[in-house]
Parts: sequence; structure tokens; C-alpha cells
Amino acid sequence: MCRVFLCLRIFNIDSMSTKPFDIILVGATGFTGRRAVKYLTDHAPESLEWGIAARNTQKLARISDDFSIGRDRCFKVDTTDPEDVKKIIHQTRIIVTTVGPFSLYGEELIKQCAETGTHYLDITGEVGFIKKMIAKYEDAAIQNGSILIPFSGFDSVPADITAYSLSKEFTEASKISIKSYYNISGGFNGGTIATMLNKFESGEYKEMNDPALLLKGADQKLHKTDGTRFFGYDSLISKWSAPFIMGTINTKVVYRSASLYDRNDHKYADSIGYSEHSALGPWYNPLPFLFISLFLTTLTLLGPYSWFRILLKKIMPAPGEGPSEESIQNGYFRLKAYATDNGRNTSTLTMSYPGDPGNKSTIFFLCESALFLAERDQSFLGEKGFLTTMTALGPEFIERLKSRGLKLTIN
Repeated sequence: MCRVFLCLRIFNIDSMSTKPFDIILVGATGFTGRRAVKYLTDHAPESLEWGIAARNTQKLARISDDFSIGRDRCFKVDTTDPEDVKKIIHQTRIIVTTVGPFSLYGEELIKQCAETGTHYLDITGEVGFIKKMIAKYEDAAIQNGSILIPFSGFDSVPADITAYSLSKEFTEASKISIKSYYNISGGFNGGTIATMLNKFESGEYKEMNDPALLLKGADQKLHKTDGTRFFGYDSLISKWSAPFIMGTINTKVVYRSASLYDRNDHKYADSIGYSEHSALGPWYNPLPFLFISLFLTTLTLLGPYSWFRILLKKIMPAPGEGPSEESIQNGYFRLKAYATDNGRNTSTLTMSYPGDPGNKSTIFFLCESALFLAERDQSFLGEKGFLTTMTALGPEFIERLKSRGLKLTIN
């Protein structure tokens, strides 16, 4: 163990006048973090200086060996220890973290990023937690020039791009309604399960019925789309449908973007309604619909009970575990969204990306967001504070994703 510690870089924080790294990835030894390390290894430009960090130094050393990452780019960090966090915050312009549940392991990183002008990205879906972080650290982040972009994975980049792109199809809209339908194939990893269960343990699930939870100000009006919580056969898509499991998260991020854009020339509409649904097969095969409906109902009713969460922990993947590589590569997400302007004009958007959405798409969106943020000239960065992907990175980011494999069309 001592040998491993001696391999890790040690800095004199007080003597640092510049930050030597563009990005430090925190959580590099986890199931998701390891995949992020591989993505950066394969796609980061040679001019980009990036490093990795984790709590377990032995695992970190193995990651270093596996990906030929020099020990001088490795950092030991316990994200709940302020001194540990301070050591890495002062080395980098951007922190990227995959360490969840973020309500347990994310606050110190957010706090110190906000206080030091360091940018931050994560893959959380913990809306209530981010609401608390905004209340505590938004002012400091704005004052110090920090850009903090939670929800930078499959939650909630596709949804954010969808609402932004469709809103641009209408001019001077007073009311836009958007319904997104997902068709996905993939599995859960242990970190996702732990985060989901923590929402019940912490009581955050009680806040999820408030669509305005993340709004920036009260000017943006919201309305419900038709069939927001619909279970059954949906004539719009000619398939069985149920609420999308991530919809309560993604909807609030979309509404935050709308409220942030409401203050400038990119306003979506006076009132926006957004909802997400699962597309679950044709009329002659209701089995996927019945399974998903049963799963969602069971999770909603029994999630608050500790015995049920204990049972799930026994039968679902543990933190650090996840689907096989073959399963991840064979997965996919496909999204089709329908938008109406005051019930008159219509527009549709289709989007897809190959691979398990929770274990491949998430890494794609997170790492590309971080790389794009790192490559942008600071003088072109706009608002500071807690932003969404679209409000932080803008429409140029959509073109970047399309050039790297995201398929997106609008009709």
C-alpha cells in the first residue's frame, strides 16, 4: 500500500500559480468511471492534460497500468474529505465525477468548485440534491466564475437537446407541448441502483412531483401535456406506452433550461409542457407494457420501505458491477419526440445512439461535454453557476455530438 501512495503525485498547493490539468476524472475505479477513463484515453486530444482520481489507491494503480496513465496523473481522493478534495481542485480547470450517490459523495466537490472558480460535471439524476446545492452554492459559483453542469449523462442530455431543438422550430410560440417516446435496450449498473435506492432512503422521492423544482425564477410558465402519466395503448405512436422511468428527472432539467433561456433571446415559449414515455411494442404484444407497468408500480409503492430496498440490493448489481461488455455494446436508445405549437403547427425529432444508454450513452455525453467545455475559449463562455448542458454549451455542442455518432433529425 505504501508503494502505491508514493507513486501518486504530491503538490505544494500554495505554490501553484496555474492549474496543470484541464480535466480530472473522479471515480475512475468504478464501473462507470473506468469506462470514462477508456473514452478519454481513446478520444481526448493529445494537447489536453487530464488525470484520474479515486479513493482506493490500489485500484487506481491498476487503472493507471491498464490504460498506460502515468502515476503523475493519478490522485488519491476521498470526496467527503475537504483536504483531499482541495488537493485536486487546485490542480484542474474542470472536475468530472461519476461518484454516486451524489447526495452522499458529491457536495464537497460542488462546494469547492463553486468557491474556487472550477468547472464541474456529473451524471447525477438526484434532482432534490441539486436543488439544495443550487440554494447553497449558486451565488458563490456565479461570483467566482464556475460553471456547474449536473445531469450530464443519459440523464438528461438527450431530453435537453430535444426540447431546445424543437423549440427552435417555432417562432414566437406562446405555448409548446413536447412528448418524447423512448425505446431502449440496456441494463442497470450497481451505481445507478444505489442512487435510485438512496432517493427513497433520503426522502427525495417526495419532491419529484413538483415540476418547477429546478426553475430559475418564476417567470417561465409550465403546463401538462396530454396523457402525462398515461398507461395503455397510445394512438400517437401506435404502440403500448407507459411513463418513462427517467421522465421525472429529465422533465425538470428541460424546465430549468427553459427558465434560464427565458431571460435571453433563446426563449422557448411563454408556456412549455414536456413529458416522457416508453414505447413498448405493437398492439398484439402487450407483454413489455405489462412488465414495465408492474415494475414502475411496484417501485413506486414499495420503494419507501426499507425491507424492499434491502431485497433489491441483494438481487441487483452492487456498486462497481454492471452488464457485460457484449450487453453494453448491443444496447441502444431511440427517441422520437412530437411537438405542437398552440395545438396548430407540429414538428418531430428522432434521436439515437448505439449501446446501452446507462453504460455507454452516459459516458459519451459526459465525456464529450467535458471535452467541449475544456476546449472552449473562456472568453466565449456565457452564464456561470448551475447550468444545464444546453445553456452551458449551446447549439454548437449538438453539432459536435452529431459528428461523433449521435443521430438526430428534425421534420
